[in-house]
Amino acid sequence: MRIGFLSDIHANLEACEVALSVLRQERVDRIYCLGDLVGYGADPGRCVDLVLGECDGAVAGNHDWASVGKTDILYFNLFGRKAILWTAKVLAPHHKSQLSSLPLFISDIEWCAVHSTPEEPSQWNYIFTPAQALRQFQHFAERICFVGHSHSPAIFDDIGDMKSIVVPRDESSVVVRLRPDRRYIVNVGSVGQPRDGDPRGAVAVFDTEQNTVKFIRFEYPIAEAQRKIIEAGLPEFLADRLERGV
Repeated sequence: MRIGFLSDIHANLEACEVALSVLRQERVDRIYCLGDLVGYGADPGRCVDLVLGECDGAVAGNHDWASVGKTDILYFNLFGRKAILWTAKVLAPHHKSQLSSLPLFISDIEWCAVHSTPEEPSQWNYIFTPAQALRQFQHFAERICFVGHSHSPAIFDDIGDMKSIVVPRDESSVVVRLRPDRRYIVNVGSVGQPRDGDPRGAVAVFDTEQNTVKFIRFEYPIAEAQRKIIEAGLPEFLADRLERGV
């Protein structure tokens, strides 16, 4: 089975449309979203419709819950708070209901998924280092935990190794073969607001038969996403950072 994962769309419709198209081209059997459908970008409602309409499951992200009052916005920086307040104002009631009902954690036989960490997922902690990752393995039973939240693709294993996944700018993907005697935490990166210095959107495909994770980067019309952010009256910084991938 081939399973597609995407995360951190952040109301970037242009990136979201391409991400889903890429996963369809990969002929995945299922698609799951790892949270933050909204926040920062200018198309929250349309992204909610698109993601929940095409995905087989989704978990809640901090921006999703903050936009519906389930997470305190004081947790966020100034740009994040402004975007959340704007998002909460423009979301339709049925979109708010959908975001409010998203679970924090989903699992299958071999893998599980959460936006931030399997330990206290509603606290929205990050996994940046091998030490931070190691303590998380005791909080899930499956072999692989797929996460988002940091906006940077990476793999951590249960012996303390970490690998940032860098797809060369002249390449579209990198395939990583998993070892059967290891457990993993896999960060799939961000669709709509990458922060690893590469402005291309990111998705991942887990092939259960080949025991591989394919990390994919894709181009999308950044200028159009930027234009919408500025026209919506959102902070210009949120538009500027898209072309820099930070």
